Amino acid sequence: MNRQALNRNITLYYLFKIFREPLFWGPILIMYLQQAGKMSLSDIYIMEAVCVTLFIVLEVPTGALADLLGRRTTIFFGCLIAIIEYSVFVLADRPLMIWLANIIWVFGASLVSGADTAFLYDTLAEAGQTHRYQKILGRSRCYQLILIAITAIFCGYLVKVDIHLPIFLSLPFIVLNCVFVFFFTEPKRSQNYQAKQHWNIMKLSVLFVVKNKKVKWIIAFMVLIEIVSKIWFFSYNPYFELVALPVEYYGWMFFGMGLVAAVFSFFSEKINRLIPDVAGMLLMVLLLGAPLILMSQLVVLPMAFLVLAQSMVRGYYEPFTTYFLHRHIGSHNRATIISIQSAASSLVEFFALGLFGWLLWQISLANALFMLGLATLAIGGYLLVKYQKIFRH
Repeated sequence: MNRQALNRNITLYYLFKIFREPLFWGPILIMYLQQAGKMSLSDIYIMEAVCVTLFIVLEVPTGALADLLGRRTTIFFGCLIAIIEYSVFVLADRPLMIWLANIIWVFGASLVSGADTAFLYDTLAEAGQTHRYQKILGRSRCYQLILIAITAIFCGYLVKVDIHLPIFLSLPFIVLNCVFVFFFTEPKRSQNYQAKQHWNIMKLSVLFVVKNKKVKWIIAFMVLIEIVSKIWFFSYNPYFELVALPVEYYGWMFFGMGLVAAVFSFFSEKINRLIPDVAGMLLMVLLLGAPLILMSQLVVLPMAFLVLAQSMVRGYYEPFTTYFLHRHIGSHNRATIISIQSAASSLVEFFALGLFGWLLWQISLANALFMLGLATLAIGGYLLVKYQKIFRH
């Protein structure tokens, strides 16, 4: 790949990353599902658990497809499906349409998952510049978070006009995202599809993960952080209601969260150079577990601001962990192995979301958050003890 193609890919990847997520509905997502979709909080957790089951089935095959046919192709079709998904979300007025939109999401997300970071890493690898990976990913994520933070300010006000309006305004940017991907240059030449080769790359990738202790540990740690973050995210709106935060301030809260995450994403490479890997992992575990326990024991308005701790993890996590994983895997099955990690997260997510949804039927939100915080610290502590044994030998 020549320098011009390399620079164009990097520029387009920045734009792809910036517009990858819907801009206007993060602060009111759960509210939208409850009011427009007429779903309870426990129903939402159960729906997510069911949808990730399908995601698990599709994740590894689509990752292998990206390794065989090219990452640009699968990312592009994933983005096309996202346009359909958000169009259904805009029109949703009952649970059936919310379910339909989520099922469509599964197909699109599985095509992009693994292929996106593999595309960036191999673009840089072909030019001998993999050392730039964490910086590029961190800064692209930073710019995305800043944009989401700015648009979040308007969400609380837009929803008072019409609850569908924030999602409608997000749709044009999802379309624009697809345009950026169309102009990607594939860093590796695509291969002719063969079913046997597709099966072999999946089988060999699974065997590689099973036998490689370091890769297994990295995947386990990523699963922990992703699952706790997702469960906590779904509790934001209900917790804000619990402590009587006015809805018009939801956007401002998400604005602050976005800025905090952006700062940690932008400086993720510098943070990683200042502290050892294990210190960064310990920091993420503490920033997730400790605030959950505090929020559960002191259910008052100031505690709502502890969600900023999760935003620190949100910004730092992806540039750090994906670079850590990429360093331990090869190019020929890179997207497949990342998809295995994503499938592992989805499998645990199925049980975790289902369990948390069931807990909300049995106990209060505060008590459920307390149990989540304790589990985070306990599992995170165990993994960090194992880290010393696995990576120090």
